[in-house]
Amino acid sequence: MSRASSDLLWHAGWGHVKQFAGALIAAGLIYGGTHQIFAVLKEPIASGIIYVINSIIRKAFRNAMPLPEHGGIPWLFHVKVAAVGVIVVMVGLLVGLWVNAKGQRERPSQGN
Repeated sequence: MSRASSDLLWHAGWGHVKQFAGALIAAGLIYGGTHQIFAVLKEPIASGIIYVINSIIRKAFRNAMPLPEHGGIPWLFHVKVAAVGVIVVMVGLLVGLWVNAKGQRERPSQGN
């Protein structure tokens, strides 16, 4: 591959990177924030399900052994981590809106 064709490919590739970088950053932030929210909600939901199952076992069966309930992490920890996830999602949405507004500004307007 010659130097001229290599430079041409580099220039074309860099143009695509600049075109889609904002959208990729926004999508990554939104994905990361939702993943963090769902990951932190996993433990409270599971302990809630175990609590419901144990209450059914205690009411329906007299001599049955309930499932072990572990004292989970305090709810304040879950709220803080989920709040950070919500902030990351909001930043991703703002970046996406900014990229969308920038793209609409750069496109020529289509007359009616």
